[in-house]
Amino acid sequence: MNFFAILRAETKLVFTDAAIVLTIIGGVIFYSFLYPQPYAKESVSALHVSVVDLDKSDISRNIIYKLNATAQVDVVRRDMSQKDALKALEETKVRAVVIIPRDFKKKLALGMSPTVAVGADSSYFLIYGAVLEGAMRSVITESSKIKVANLLKDNIPVSGAKRAFTPYSLNTINLFNKDNSYTQYVVPAVFILILQQTLLIGLGILGGGVNERTKEPKYEHYKKAKIYQIFLSRFIIFGTIFFIHTLFYFGFSYEFFHITHIANIYNLLSFSTIFILAVISFGIFLGSLFSSREIATAIILFSSLPLVFSAGFVWPLEAMPKYIQYLSLISPSTPAIDGFLKLNQMGADFDMVIGDYLILVLHIIIYIALAYYVVSKKQNQTPPQL
Repeated sequence: MNFFAILRAETKLVFTDAAIVLTIIGGVIFYSFLYPQPYAKESVSALHVSVVDLDKSDISRNIIYKLNATAQVDVVRRDMSQKDALKALEETKVRAVVIIPRDFKKKLALGMSPTVAVGADSSYFLIYGAVLEGAMRSVITESSKIKVANLLKDNIPVSGAKRAFTPYSLNTINLFNKDNSYTQYVVPAVFILILQQTLLIGLGILGGGVNERTKEPKYEHYKKAKIYQIFLSRFIIFGTIFFIHTLFYFGFSYEFFHITHIANIYNLLSFSTIFILAVISFGIFLGSLFSSREIATAIILFSSLPLVFSAGFVWPLEAMPKYIQYLSLISPSTPAIDGFLKLNQMGADFDMVIGDYLILVLHIIIYIALAYYVVSKKQNQTPPQL
Protein backbone atom coordinates (compact mmCIF):
# COMPACT_ATOMS: atom_id res chain seq x y z
CA MET A 1 0.00 0.00 0.00
CA ASN A 2 1.19 3.51 -0.74
CA PHE A 3 1.52 6.12 1.98
CA PHE A 4 -1.65 8.06 1.10
CA ALA A 5 -3.73 4.88 1.39
CA ILE A 6 -2.24 4.30 4.85
CA LEU A 7 -2.90 7.92 5.82
CA ARG A 8 -6.50 7.64 4.66
CA ALA A 9 -7.02 4.39 6.56
CA GLU A 10 -5.48 5.83 9.75
CA THR A 11 -7.58 8.99 9.49
CA LYS A 12 -10.73 6.93 9.11
CA LEU A 13 -9.71 4.75 12.05
CA VAL A 14 -9.18 7.80 14.29
CA PHE A 15 -12.32 9.74 13.37
CA THR A 16 -14.67 6.75 13.47
CA ASP A 17 -13.58 5.88 17.00
CA ALA A 18 -15.89 7.72 19.41
CA ALA A 19 -13.53 7.32 22.38
CA ILE A 20 -10.61 8.88 20.52
CA VAL A 21 -12.65 11.75 19.06
CA LEU A 22 -14.25 12.49 22.43
CA THR A 23 -10.81 12.62 24.04
CA ILE A 24 -8.67 14.50 21.53
CA ILE A 25 -11.33 17.01 20.47
CA GLY A 26 -14.18 17.11 22.98
CA GLY A 27 -11.95 16.63 26.02
CA VAL A 28 -9.47 19.33 25.05
CA ILE A 29 -12.19 21.92 24.42
CA PHE A 30 -14.17 20.92 27.50
CA TYR A 31 -11.18 21.19 29.86
CA SER A 32 -10.14 24.54 28.40
CA PHE A 33 -13.31 26.04 29.90
CA LEU A 34 -13.80 23.74 32.89
CA TYR A 35 -10.40 23.84 34.55
CA PRO A 36 -9.98 27.63 34.97
CA GLN A 37 -13.44 28.06 36.52
CA PRO A 38 -12.40 27.45 40.17
CA TYR A 39 -9.82 30.23 39.76
CA ALA A 40 -12.10 32.67 37.92
CA LYS A 41 -12.79 34.55 41.16
CA GLU A 42 -9.32 35.58 42.25
CA SER A 43 -10.19 36.17 45.92
CA VAL A 44 -12.71 35.00 48.47
CA SER A 45 -14.93 37.26 50.55
CA ALA A 46 -17.63 37.22 53.23
CA LEU A 47 -16.36 34.02 54.82
CA HIS A 48 -18.44 32.95 57.81
CA VAL A 49 -16.35 33.18 60.97
CA SER A 50 -16.93 32.50 64.65
CA VAL A 51 -15.26 34.76 67.23
CA VAL A 52 -14.58 33.69 70.82
CA ASP A 53 -14.03 36.86 72.89
CA LEU A 54 -12.48 35.79 76.20
CA ASP A 55 -11.26 39.32 77.01
CA LYS A 56 -14.60 41.16 76.73
CA SER A 57 -12.92 44.56 76.67
CA ASP A 58 -13.52 47.62 74.51
CA ILE A 59 -10.38 46.70 72.56
CA SER A 60 -11.64 43.19 71.79
CA ARG A 61 -15.05 44.57 70.78
CA ASN A 62 -13.36 47.02 68.40
CA ILE A 63 -11.31 44.17 66.90
CA ILE A 64 -14.48 42.17 66.26
CA TYR A 65 -16.13 45.24 64.72
CA LYS A 66 -13.15 45.85 62.40
CA LEU A 67 -12.91 42.15 61.60
CA ASN A 68 -16.55 42.11 60.53
CA ALA A 69 -15.94 45.23 58.44
CA THR A 70 -13.21 43.60 56.31
CA ALA A 71 -14.17 42.31 52.88
CA GLN A 72 -12.82 38.84 53.61
CA VAL A 73 -14.75 38.05 56.79
CA ASP A 74 -18.36 37.99 57.98
CA VAL A 75 -18.68 37.36 61.74
CA VAL A 76 -21.81 35.21 62.03
CA ARG A 77 -21.23 33.66 65.48
CA ARG A 78 -19.87 34.81 68.84
CA ASP A 79 -19.34 31.62 70.79
CA MET A 80 -18.76 31.55 74.53
CA SER A 81 -16.08 28.87 74.41
CA GLN A 82 -13.44 27.49 72.11
CA LYS A 83 -15.17 24.11 72.19
CA ASP A 84 -18.41 25.54 70.75
CA ALA A 85 -16.52 27.41 68.03
CA LEU A 86 -14.53 24.35 66.97
CA LYS A 87 -17.73 22.30 66.85
CA ALA A 88 -19.25 24.90 64.51
CA LEU A 89 -16.11 24.68 62.37
CA GLU A 90 -16.32 20.88 62.21
CA GLU A 91 -19.97 21.11 61.19
CA THR A 92 -19.01 23.65 58.47
CA LYS A 93 -21.31 26.28 59.96
CA VAL A 94 -18.29 28.58 59.84
CA ARG A 95 -15.10 28.48 57.77
CA ALA A 96 -12.76 29.75 60.50
CA VAL A 97 -12.47 30.57 64.21
CA VAL A 98 -10.83 33.64 65.78
CA ILE A 99 -10.06 33.50 69.52
CA ILE A 100 -9.20 36.65 71.49
CA PRO A 101 -7.46 35.56 74.74
CA ARG A 102 -8.13 36.76 78.27
CA ASP A 103 -6.21 39.84 79.45
CA PHE A 104 -5.65 40.88 75.84
CA LYS A 105 -6.06 44.59 76.63
CA LYS A 106 -4.01 44.33 79.83
CA LYS A 107 -1.06 42.71 78.07
CA LEU A 108 -1.14 45.34 75.34
CA ALA A 109 -1.10 48.11 77.96
CA LEU A 110 1.92 46.49 79.61
CA GLY A 111 3.78 46.45 76.28
CA MET A 112 3.47 42.69 75.88
CA SER A 113 2.45 40.87 72.68
CA PRO A 114 -0.65 38.72 73.30
CA THR A 115 -1.58 36.03 70.80
CA VAL A 116 -4.82 36.01 68.85
CA ALA A 117 -5.55 32.47 67.62
CA VAL A 118 -6.91 31.96 64.11
CA GLY A 119 -8.09 28.49 63.10
CA ALA A 120 -9.09 27.49 59.57
CA ASP A 121 -8.72 24.58 57.19
CA SER A 122 -5.28 25.27 55.70
CA SER A 123 -5.88 22.77 52.88
CA TYR A 124 -7.95 25.54 51.28
CA PHE A 125 -5.23 28.12 50.76
CA LEU A 126 -7.55 30.87 49.52
CA ILE A 127 -9.83 30.57 52.57
CA TYR A 128 -6.98 30.26 55.05
CA GLY A 129 -5.14 33.22 53.55
CA ALA A 130 -8.24 35.42 53.43
CA VAL A 131 -9.18 34.82 57.09
CA LEU A 132 -5.58 35.28 58.23
CA GLU A 133 -5.26 38.55 56.31
CA GLY A 134 -8.52 39.93 57.71
CA ALA A 135 -7.66 38.96 61.29
CA MET A 136 -4.13 40.36 61.12
CA ARG A 137 -5.32 43.64 59.67
CA SER A 138 -7.95 44.07 62.39
CA VAL A 139 -5.73 43.09 65.32
CA ILE A 140 -2.71 45.12 64.20
CA THR A 141 -4.82 48.22 63.53
CA GLU A 142 -6.43 48.14 66.97
CA SER A 143 -3.37 47.12 68.98
CA SER A 144 -1.28 49.81 67.33
CA LYS A 145 -3.42 52.48 69.02
CA ILE A 146 -2.36 51.34 72.50
CA LYS A 147 1.30 50.90 71.55
CA VAL A 148 1.50 54.33 69.95
CA ALA A 149 -0.34 55.85 72.95
CA ASN A 150 2.24 54.34 75.31
CA LEU A 151 5.03 55.90 73.28
CA LEU A 152 3.31 59.30 73.38
CA LYS A 153 3.21 59.11 77.19
CA ASP A 154 7.01 59.06 77.09
CA ASN A 155 6.96 62.42 75.29
CA ILE A 156 7.88 60.87 71.93
CA PRO A 157 6.48 62.93 69.01
CA VAL A 158 3.64 61.42 67.00
CA SER A 159 5.84 60.96 63.92
CA GLY A 160 8.49 59.23 66.01
CA ALA A 161 5.92 57.01 67.70
CA LYS A 162 4.58 55.92 64.33
CA ARG A 163 8.09 55.16 63.06
CA ALA A 164 8.91 53.25 66.24
CA PHE A 165 5.82 51.11 65.82
CA THR A 166 6.40 50.55 62.09
CA PRO A 167 10.17 50.98 61.61
CA TYR A 168 10.01 49.97 57.96
CA SER A 169 7.51 49.85 55.12
CA LEU A 170 7.23 47.03 52.64
CA ASN A 171 6.65 47.78 48.98
CA THR A 172 6.02 44.51 47.14
CA ILE A 173 6.31 44.43 43.35
CA ASN A 174 5.21 41.21 41.65
CA LEU A 175 7.34 40.82 38.58
CA PHE A 176 5.52 38.10 36.62
CA ASN A 177 2.18 37.80 38.41
CA LYS A 178 1.21 41.38 39.19
CA ASP A 179 -2.22 40.58 40.61
CA ASN A 180 -1.18 37.52 42.68
CA SER A 181 -3.61 35.62 40.47
CA TYR A 182 -4.14 31.89 40.79
CA THR A 183 -5.23 31.88 37.15
CA GLN A 184 -1.87 33.30 36.06
CA TYR A 185 -0.04 30.90 38.33
CA VAL A 186 -1.76 27.54 37.80
CA VAL A 187 -3.71 27.53 34.54
CA PRO A 188 -0.88 28.07 31.98
CA ALA A 189 1.08 25.10 33.32
CA VAL A 190 -1.95 22.81 33.62
CA PHE A 191 -3.02 23.67 30.06
CA ILE A 192 0.24 22.10 28.85
CA LEU A 193 -0.47 18.96 30.86
CA ILE A 194 -4.04 18.78 29.51
CA LEU A 195 -2.73 18.92 25.94
CA GLN A 196 -0.22 16.18 26.67
CA GLN A 197 -2.52 13.83 28.57
CA THR A 198 -5.39 14.02 26.08
CA LEU A 199 -2.98 13.41 23.20
CA LEU A 200 -1.40 10.45 25.00
CA ILE A 201 -4.82 8.95 25.78
CA GLY A 202 -5.88 9.25 22.12
CA LEU A 203 -2.71 7.59 20.88
CA GLY A 204 -2.87 5.02 23.68
CA ILE A 205 -6.42 4.01 22.75
CA LEU A 206 -5.40 3.74 19.10
CA GLY A 207 -2.25 1.71 19.82
CA GLY A 208 -3.96 -0.50 22.40
CA GLY A 209 -6.82 -1.15 19.98
CA VAL A 210 -4.38 -2.29 17.30
CA ASN A 211 -2.67 -4.66 19.73
CA GLU A 212 -6.00 -6.02 20.98
CA ARG A 213 -7.99 -6.32 17.73
CA THR A 214 -5.48 -6.59 14.92
CA LYS A 215 -7.51 -9.29 13.15
CA GLU A 216 -10.57 -7.07 12.66
CA PRO A 217 -11.14 -5.78 9.08
CA LYS A 218 -10.63 -2.11 9.98
CA TYR A 219 -7.06 -2.92 11.05
CA GLU A 220 -6.30 -4.79 7.81
CA HIS A 221 -3.94 -2.09 6.51
CA TYR A 222 -1.47 -2.76 9.35
CA LYS A 223 -0.53 -6.08 7.74
CA LYS A 224 0.58 -4.31 4.54
CA ALA A 225 1.94 -1.03 5.86
CA LYS A 226 5.53 -0.25 6.70
CA ILE A 227 6.19 0.93 10.23
CA TYR A 228 7.43 4.36 9.17
CA GLN A 229 4.22 4.88 7.16
CA ILE A 230 2.08 4.20 10.23
CA PHE A 231 4.18 6.48 12.42
CA LEU A 232 4.24 9.28 9.85
CA SER A 233 0.47 9.05 9.44
CA ARG A 234 -0.04 9.49 13.17
CA PHE A 235 2.35 12.43 13.27
CA ILE A 236 0.34 14.15 10.52
CA ILE A 237 -3.12 13.38 11.94
CA PHE A 238 -2.49 14.06 15.61
CA GLY A 239 0.05 16.80 14.94
CA THR A 240 -2.44 18.77 12.86
CA ILE A 241 -5.22 18.41 15.43
CA PHE A 242 -3.08 19.37 18.40
CA PHE A 243 -1.31 22.21 16.65
CA ILE A 244 -4.77 23.74 16.21
CA HIS A 245 -5.54 22.98 19.89
CA THR A 246 -2.31 24.70 20.92
CA LEU A 247 -3.23 27.82 18.95
CA PHE A 248 -6.68 27.70 20.57
CA TYR A 249 -5.21 27.44 24.08
CA PHE A 250 -2.50 30.07 23.67
CA GLY A 251 -4.77 32.34 21.66
CA PHE A 252 -8.47 32.28 22.50
CA SER A 253 -8.24 30.67 25.96
CA TYR A 254 -5.49 32.98 27.19
CA GLU A 255 -7.43 36.02 26.00
CA PHE A 256 -10.72 34.72 27.40
CA PHE A 257 -9.29 34.16 30.89
CA HIS A 258 -6.96 37.21 30.73
CA ILE A 259 -3.80 35.13 31.06
CA THR A 260 -0.50 36.82 30.32
CA HIS A 261 1.08 35.81 27.01
CA ILE A 262 4.13 37.82 26.03
CA ALA A 263 6.12 35.27 24.03
CA ASN A 264 7.41 36.05 20.56
CA ILE A 265 5.03 34.28 18.17
CA TYR A 266 7.84 32.54 16.27
CA ASN A 267 9.46 31.29 19.49
CA LEU A 268 6.10 30.07 20.74
CA LEU A 269 5.29 28.22 17.51
CA SER A 270 8.77 26.65 17.37
CA PHE A 271 8.57 25.41 20.94
CA SER A 272 4.95 24.26 20.48
CA THR A 273 5.84 22.24 17.41
CA ILE A 274 8.69 20.37 19.08
CA PHE A 275 6.51 19.77 22.18
CA ILE A 276 3.70 18.23 20.07
CA LEU A 277 6.16 16.03 18.17
CA ALA A 278 7.70 14.84 21.45
CA VAL A 279 4.29 13.97 22.94
CA ILE A 280 3.23 12.12 19.77
CA SER A 281 6.46 10.11 19.88
CA PHE A 282 5.83 9.29 23.53
CA GLY A 283 2.20 8.38 22.75
CA ILE A 284 3.15 6.08 19.86
CA PHE A 285 5.61 4.29 22.14
CA LEU A 286 3.09 3.90 24.97
CA GLY A 287 0.41 2.75 22.52
CA SER A 288 2.73 0.04 21.24
CA LEU A 289 3.01 -1.32 24.79
CA PHE A 290 -0.66 -1.28 25.79
CA SER A 291 -2.40 -4.64 25.44
CA SER A 292 -5.90 -3.14 25.30
CA ARG A 293 -7.73 0.12 24.59
CA GLU A 294 -9.12 0.52 28.09
CA ILE A 295 -5.80 0.44 29.90
CA ALA A 296 -4.57 3.63 28.20
CA THR A 297 -7.02 6.00 29.89
CA ALA A 298 -6.50 4.52 33.36
CA ILE A 299 -2.69 4.62 33.28
CA ILE A 300 -2.35 8.07 31.75
CA LEU A 301 -4.96 9.68 34.01
CA PHE A 302 -3.30 8.09 37.05
CA SER A 303 0.00 9.72 36.08
CA SER A 304 -1.47 13.23 35.84
CA LEU A 305 -1.24 14.23 39.50
CA PRO A 306 2.38 13.07 39.98
CA LEU A 307 3.33 14.96 36.82
CA VAL A 308 1.71 18.15 38.14
CA PHE A 309 3.68 18.06 41.38
CA SER A 310 6.97 17.02 39.81
CA ALA A 311 6.90 19.73 37.11
CA GLY A 312 8.29 22.36 39.49
CA PHE A 313 5.56 25.00 39.43
CA VAL A 314 3.43 23.69 42.33
CA TRP A 315 6.32 22.52 44.49
CA PRO A 316 9.88 23.86 44.07
CA LEU A 317 12.30 21.51 42.37
CA GLU A 318 14.92 22.30 45.00
CA ALA A 319 12.70 20.68 47.65
CA MET A 320 12.35 17.43 45.68
CA PRO A 321 14.70 14.45 45.78
CA LYS A 322 17.02 14.32 42.78
CA TYR A 323 15.65 10.98 41.60
CA ILE A 324 12.13 12.48 41.32
CA GLN A 325 13.51 15.37 39.27
CA TYR A 326 15.21 12.95 36.90
CA LEU A 327 12.19 10.62 36.69
CA SER A 328 9.92 13.56 35.84
CA LEU A 329 12.02 14.23 32.73
CA ILE A 330 10.64 11.00 31.23
CA SER A 331 7.49 12.99 30.45
CA PRO A 332 7.66 15.74 27.79
CA SER A 333 5.39 17.91 29.95
CA THR A 334 8.17 18.61 32.48
CA PRO A 335 10.57 20.48 30.15
CA ALA A 336 7.60 21.83 28.18
CA ILE A 337 5.98 23.47 31.21
CA ASP A 338 9.29 25.02 32.21
CA GLY A 339 9.89 26.31 28.69
CA PHE A 340 6.37 27.61 28.05
CA LEU A 341 6.22 29.45 31.39
CA LYS A 342 9.54 31.13 30.70
CA LEU A 343 8.52 32.14 27.18
CA ASN A 344 4.90 33.09 27.72
CA GLN A 345 4.70 34.33 31.31
CA MET A 346 8.23 35.65 31.85
CA GLY A 347 9.15 36.93 28.39
CA ALA A 348 12.34 34.86 28.09
CA ASP A 349 14.33 34.74 24.87
CA PHE A 350 14.48 31.44 23.02
CA ASP A 351 18.11 30.83 23.97
CA MET A 352 16.97 30.76 27.63
CA VAL A 353 14.82 27.68 26.97
CA ILE A 354 17.20 25.90 24.62
CA GLY A 355 17.89 23.27 27.29
CA ASP A 356 14.19 22.37 27.50
CA TYR A 357 13.99 22.40 23.69
CA LEU A 358 16.89 19.92 23.37
CA ILE A 359 15.33 17.60 25.97
CA LEU A 360 12.15 17.49 23.86
CA VAL A 361 14.23 16.72 20.74
CA LEU A 362 15.86 13.89 22.69
CA HIS A 363 12.39 12.60 23.62
CA ILE A 364 11.46 12.41 19.93
CA ILE A 365 14.56 10.42 19.03
CA ILE A 366 14.41 8.01 21.96
CA TYR A 367 10.67 7.29 21.94
CA ILE A 368 10.41 6.82 18.18
CA ALA A 369 13.38 4.43 18.30
CA LEU A 370 11.78 2.48 21.17
CA ALA A 371 8.38 2.42 19.44
CA TYR A 372 9.98 1.18 16.20
CA TYR A 373 11.76 -1.58 18.11
CA VAL A 374 8.58 -2.72 19.91
CA VAL A 375 6.35 -2.66 16.80
CA SER A 376 8.93 -4.40 14.59
CA LYS A 377 9.38 -7.11 17.20
CA LYS A 378 5.63 -7.71 17.31
CA GLN A 379 5.43 -7.79 13.52
CA ASN A 380 8.07 -10.52 13.42
CA GLN A 381 6.10 -12.76 15.75
CA THR A 382 4.23 -15.77 14.34
CA PRO A 383 1.35 -15.42 13.75
CA PRO A 384 2.03 -11.74 12.88
CA GLN A 385 0.60 -9.48 15.54
CA LEU A 386 0.89 -5.74 16.14
